[in-house]
Amino acid sequence: MDLSEVFKSTLLIGPEISLIIAGLILIVLDPILKGSAKKNLYVLALLGLAVGFILNLKRFGVAETAFSGALSLDQFAAYFNIIFLLGAFLSVIISRDYLSNTNKYSNEFFALILFSTSGMMILSSAKEFMSLFLGFEIMSISVYILAAFNRKSARSTEAGIKYLILGGFSSAILLYGIALLYGASGSVYLDEIVSKFDPTNPLFLAGSALVLVGFIFKIGAFPLHQWVPDVYEGAPMPVTAFMSVGVKAAAFAILLRVIFEGFSEIQISIMSVLWIVAVFTMVVGNIAAIAQKSIKRMLAYSSIAHAGYALVGVVAAYGGDKLAVSSVIYYLFAYMFMNLGAFGVLAYLSRDGKECETFDDISGLWRKRPYLALALGVFMFSLAGIPPTLGFFAKYRLFLSAVQADFYWLAVIGILSSVVSAYYYLRVLVYAYMKEETATFPSFKFASSVVLIVLCIGTLVLGVFPFNSWNLALEAAGSVLHAFKGG
Repeated sequence: MDLSEVFKSTLLIGPEISLIIAGLILIVLDPILKGSAKKNLYVLALLGLAVGFILNLKRFGVAETAFSGALSLDQFAAYFNIIFLLGAFLSVIISRDYLSNTNKYSNEFFALILFSTSGMMILSSAKEFMSLFLGFEIMSISVYILAAFNRKSARSTEAGIKYLILGGFSSAILLYGIALLYGASGSVYLDEIVSKFDPTNPLFLAGSALVLVGFIFKIGAFPLHQWVPDVYEGAPMPVTAFMSVGVKAAAFAILLRVIFEGFSEIQISIMSVLWIVAVFTMVVGNIAAIAQKSIKRMLAYSSIAHAGYALVGVVAAYGGDKLAVSSVIYYLFAYMFMNLGAFGVLAYLSRDGKECETFDDISGLWRKRPYLALALGVFMFSLAGIPPTLGFFAKYRLFLSAVQADFYWLAVIGILSSVVSAYYYLRVLVYAYMKEETATFPSFKFASSVVLIVLCIGTLVLGVFPFNSWNLALEAAGSVLHAFKGG
């Protein structure tokens, strides 16, 4: 690859570059600036994300590749980038208020969010395994640090170390699987691997299995879900919100791309495995969530269950079903609104170094902060899949795709699991609306309030009027299936 092609490819990844540059500037300026200038430096992170968002919009309607085909800058990646960038943008605003009120303010925090988001964007575009692994590590290493960001908290330190060790094992397994696939095919490119794929070759099968294990860990699905509640509970609240949205979406993005562009020859075997994984993930996640006394830990198990719902769509996509793939993509988009909103309310209510974690911490919220109680109600209803919220529309699409693909039992189990989840989501509202006031609540936070209003409006309005968000998901699904069907 000559210099002109390198320069052209670098320009094509402008959205990712803008985030990396903004993050580096934050790190350089943080120790130099003092006072209010340092406190307002987070605006640079928002600016970097805004520039990345605008540049990413140009990728819709086009299909380009960068670095000799290592990255595919198609609509599939562009749609996921919207999820990453929006989630990061709103997380930065929530984090600013959270850090200011818990005396943990540091611009390194925002830089790490930018770096992690750039890794997610690389991951969603990866067409070969080295770029895929690079994206995974950029995303993961940043999140490891963010999880342990509260150095004075034993739980936060434990969360970071546990995530680092277990994440390191999953990365090693993923890398070993990549090595086996390279040894069997002589290539790391997905299209070349699928053209040389031999289902009778044990190297191909073992490599595919190990790569799939790495993806299941990042998704937080059964049986590799044990890290999720501990890491989510120990990490600072805005980090948990960011992880639950971004890391999960990035893992699903690359899972879909690899299944349909790299492992199409053994797709029936993969879907059979994912069928079982999806069922146990939904059941285990929801049953464990019922028993939790911590809202934060309950939402962590809820996140596991939602990974199971998304896997229903992945299974239903067997054979290249466009509706099913678009349903998975759209569900992750919807999940960004409702889960970021739920954790956003908890981050808002955290004060004086103490996080809002238990049910007693929201007891009587309706009497003192009715607008927060209303927002919490919207997000809990959406997570439970109650109409007319965005969560209902997204779940409806997932289960409809399963029925149309003749996976009736999978759809039934998914619906029943969703009904069960209503118990623990509504339990949150019982404490917020019906219990006596036992907690003190923080003062008004303007920026976080704006974020929660935006997320509330999005959760309600998009649930009734999906507008172009659903059509863009269909187009994104079509771009990844185009390669799968040899178009």
